[in-house]
Amino acid sequence: GTDAGVDPMPLFARLRYRSRVSEDLTLGAGVIAAAQRFRAVGLSNLGMLVADGNPDALSDNGYDLSYGVGYQLGALWQASHRWTLAAGYQSHFSMSEFDDYSDLFAEYGAFDIPSTLKGGISFMTTDTARINLDVEHISYSDVDSIHNPIMNLLMGCFTANPPVAPETSGCLGGPAGAGFGWEDVTVFKAGVAFQSDDRNTWRLGFSYGEQPIPSTEVLFNILAPGVMEYHFTAGWTSERPNGNVMSWSVMYAPSKEITGTSTFDPTQTIKLEMSQFELEFAY
Repeated sequence: GTDAGVDPMPLFARLRYRSRVSEDLTLGAGVIAAAQRFRAVGLSNLGMLVADGNPDALSDNGYDLSYGVGYQLGALWQASHRWTLAAGYQSHFSMSEFDDYSDLFAEYGAFDIPSTLKGGISFMTTDTARINLDVEHISYSDVDSIHNPIMNLLMGCFTANPPVAPETSGCLGGPAGAGFGWEDVTVFKAGVAFQSDDRNTWRLGFSYGEQPIPSTEVLFNILAPGVMEYHFTAGWTSERPNGNVMSWSVMYAPSKEITGTSTFDPTQTIKLEMSQFELEFAY
């Protein structure tokens, strides 16, 4: 009977240090302070599925804040004049709970930030052209409120199936509360940058990562339909005669959809579909 949705906003502040330990090797480390702002609306009809039996901290409570700290490690190796290799790791962030939404997220409002592991190779094909190849693994399984399947409601929530599981651990907000069911994602990226002259640099990029949502998890992911897999990018940077710099870039992610059956009503089929377009300008 009303609009439903979520509004998440993360903020990161990084303090980094790097040291050139040899002519070819640079190491880096950093501390990251993180904050998250979150709001959910229109979810009050799920009140019968909360672990504590009182859905006051489920929906429509305005914005709530969460805080945490993590770290980064990285290494850059200049293997030769043309070849560069790099690797980096960002830790899992244990964030403070969203108290105003402790009936929505597993572990009483916990919504941590998953760890990521990255590696890359950069190669100068000519003196004016460079190819970059990266791979990144995002461990959504680090975070119960993102990774836990919706079936936890049916298998571990007394309000959903009392004869089978007369306890509340799988209810919304419980220690094994249902989540979005996201799986880990590995993203592969390729990019080319080349200079047409001393003032102009052109860039092309591509990435692919299998979307994280199984077909069994479409119901909750109406709120978080992160189904994109392919991204195509292009950019141009130009140094103007007056010394200023102008940049344009564009990103396009073609339409992707997944279809599945509603967990609460097997007669319903849910389709999630998304496409994205982004245009940026800087001067």
